[in-house]
Amino acid sequence: MFTPEFFQNPYPFYAWLRDNAPVYPVTIPFVDIRVWLVSRFADVRHGFADRRLSSDYRSASADFHAAGLAFGAGTVAERTMVNLDPPDHTRVRRLAAGTFTAGRITQWEQTIREEVDALLDPLPMGEPVDVIARIAAPLSVRAICAVIGAEPGDEADLRRWGDLVFTADPAELAQVPEATAGLMKYAEELVAHKRKHPGDDLLSELIAAGDDSGGLSSDELIATAVGLVVAGYESSIRLIGDVLLALLDHPDQLAGVRDGRFTVADAIEETLRYDGPQPSSLWRFATEDLNIAGTAVPAHEPVLLLVGAAHRDERQYPDPDSFDLGRANKRHLAFGHGLHRCLGAALARLESRILLEHLLSRCSQLSLGMPREEVHYKPSLVLRGPSALPLVLHR
Repeated sequence: MFTPEFFQNPYPFYAWLRDNAPVYPVTIPFVDIRVWLVSRFADVRHGFADRRLSSDYRSASADFHAAGLAFGAGTVAERTMVNLDPPDHTRVRRLAAGTFTAGRITQWEQTIREEVDALLDPLPMGEPVDVIARIAAPLSVRAICAVIGAEPGDEADLRRWGDLVFTADPAELAQVPEATAGLMKYAEELVAHKRKHPGDDLLSELIAAGDDSGGLSSDELIATAVGLVVAGYESSIRLIGDVLLALLDHPDQLAGVRDGRFTVADAIEETLRYDGPQPSSLWRFATEDLNIAGTAVPAHEPVLLLVGAAHRDERQYPDPDSFDLGRANKRHLAFGHGLHRCLGAALARLESRILLEHLLSRCSQLSLGMPREEVHYKPSLVLRGPSALPLVLHR
């Protein structure tokens, strides 16, 4: 599971899990920690809503903490929103959700359109251009900077830190503490700046809410800023790459988007199911001895809900290994389910939709600028997408 072959194509392993061991223990080799993999759609969906599967690192075993797998362990960063259980999660999410309204999303749309045009205008035609480095990454980082009121000038550092936080590459693990510390320092400075210079942004609103009953403490503000920065752009970057690659792999479906049989939104939703940017939940921990689909999972051991495996479950989807923009069942778990459903889902969809619409309107043809077998995926359990994606654009 931790081989380059798995990261390139996890779906044969996922199929084996669903058919043979839908709740299956594997050992993470470089830290010798057992983790339970849940792979069928119904079980994954239930797991997202099961309060006995905690997101809080305090529910993890001592061995898990000793292995250094807890993001931001021992710092305020481990108390990001995605690592909280109710009632703390309820309070923090309620405050943050007040900004992710339909009206605010519409307000951000014009900013994103301008950013997309600014990124596309200088791109050369007829030669390979890495759309991850040149478009997806700067667009996603600038969008989340606009949301939280940060200056986009630090996008290179933000991009590097976020890339390392989610790595499963043993060669990169030693750099994770430094990346976490960098994110922490950045968030602390951003919160301090927003206290003195508030603006029309999410972080300023959260700081202002801190003066009210039930508001966020200073540590919670910093943790929330860390979580928003990281979660806010990494999945968006991967989604853009995933959609483009899926369409290039299926030219008949791309032709359907161009001739109006399907919409760009159809392409995004089917990609989220077929080969989406978040193949797994973040860590969950059994708060007590559990029985999951007939398998005993001991208390405090980590669990991963394999969204990517669930999305290829033939019990849920007819012909699940096909990329079909006309698929009737468009329900999926790509942005989670229940309490921890991603707040930024609408923003990620908006970025991808605008970019694809502008790219297809400008270019009569898109082609891959390298052999398909040379496209490499990020080594991560919780993010999936090409590390680089050279495209040749034609007017």
